[in-house]
Amino acid sequence: MNFTLLDWIIVVIYLIFTISVGLYAKRFVSDLSGYIVAGRRLKIGAGTATMIATELGTVTIMYMGESGYRNGFSALVLGIIMFVVYFLVGHTGFIIGGLRKLRVMTVPEFYDMKYNRSVRILGGFVLFVGGVLNMGVFLKLDGVFLSNAMGFGDNAVALIMVIMLFIVGMYTIFGGMISVVVTDYLQFTVLSVSMLLTTIFAFRAVSIPQITETITHNLGPGGFNPFTNTDLGWVFIVWMLITNFAAAALWQPGTTRALSAESPETGKRVFKLASVTFAGRAMIPMMWGIIALTMFPGLTEDSAISAAMPRMLGQVLPTGIIGMLIAGMLAASMSTYSSYLLAFASVITRDVIWALSKETLSEKTLMTITRVWVGLIGLFLLVFGLLYKIPASSLKYIFITGNMYTAGAVSAVGFGLYWKKANNIGAYASLITGAAAPLAFLLLTNFKEQLPSFIKWIANPNIAGFLSFGLGAIGMVAGSLITQRISPPKDLTPYFDKGD
Repeated sequence: MNFTLLDWIIVVIYLIFTISVGLYAKRFVSDLSGYIVAGRRLKIGAGTATMIATELGTVTIMYMGESGYRNGFSALVLGIIMFVVYFLVGHTGFIIGGLRKLRVMTVPEFYDMKYNRSVRILGGFVLFVGGVLNMGVFLKLDGVFLSNAMGFGDNAVALIMVIMLFIVGMYTIFGGMISVVVTDYLQFTVLSVSMLLTTIFAFRAVSIPQITETITHNLGPGGFNPFTNTDLGWVFIVWMLITNFAAAALWQPGTTRALSAESPETGKRVFKLASVTFAGRAMIPMMWGIIALTMFPGLTEDSAISAAMPRMLGQVLPTGIIGMLIAGMLAASMSTYSSYLLAFASVITRDVIWALSKETLSEKTLMTITRVWVGLIGLFLLVFGLLYKIPASSLKYIFITGNMYTAGAVSAVGFGLYWKKANNIGAYASLITGAAAPLAFLLLTNFKEQLPSFIKWIANPNIAGFLSFGLGAIGMVAGSLITQRISPPKDLTPYFDKGD
């Protein structure tokens, strides 16, 4: 075990400093806009750093590392996909530019402008459920990483989950988005340095010929070619292209960065700059997973595969470096959790509770409700993480739960912005049909052996995820075209005229 007293000191001092800075930022929060979208004051540097820090949490390291262990070099295709997708969204401003011009705080607010209040409530509820389920495994995976990297095996997973939840909850509840932005610069710097040093030491533990031989022996040609890999293949790659495009434009925690930018053009440039690091956030931990495969080949149990990468890091990193890495991972997790908790708590508050309320709620009341939901979601994550067994690889679970929202939303928002015939009925249909396949997968996958042969495909996450986007688009187009007379489309021009 290389995690010594020096490493504990590094971690504790860094956490105390980060939490203090985050709580200090509370003094700058005066209204709901400041709490949720940082007053729309983010410039390019802060926006890029906070977006990268948000999307590079310990959970990301875990599921990307697990994918590297399972699929070898073939897994790296996802990094290429992410670079291309985020660059294109930033270059074109697809969806994010339009939403920023409309000055919305959450994606479902768009539904109220383009469609009606009922669509906003439905869209907010679907986003909330899909988002919280997506977060469901975050605490568990983070606990597994930290416990194994620090040399405790799986013995300290539950304790670490509780401690992390408490730390994250404190400065999210009190500081909001400004706390996240203020601390993200530091977290981005520490994490970047620690990941670079970690990669250097990891590659010193094995050689390239050893890696190649291990992949050949354990995975065969599928370890090098994603198209022939039985766990990946054409359907997976097309699904990843579509789902990452939808997530880049519409996943609330990331989209919040564009909505928080000082202008639509700034939001676009943030996405373009972040695209390179999105490739790195996938490929670097995947390489760690490949090195773990080389050191611990032949693991078959899901729990052992998940723990392989952090276990490898715990062995190859020297004292001091591992402390810096753990501090960086904790910092990354704090940023990720804070952004996600704030995003989904604000959605359930503004887009469901406020939208359903017959009374006018003050900004102070809405901020209080948002903070309460941050705590409730955190408690759910703890219980869910301890009890739930992931029905697929961690990476596929993350994307399939995200598809419950993004598959319908990309049609509801995309067609709503760029197709004049999009109407209320089409929006209802796209949100419901887009969520259907992922929901069916989550409900039926544990019973796939009992399913009739003609429906077993729904238990395949690749197919269910890919199908969800087709169903969402069909729902929007068919629903809108059939009901043009009874539900005339609403013109967004007046809202754009008021934006910046």
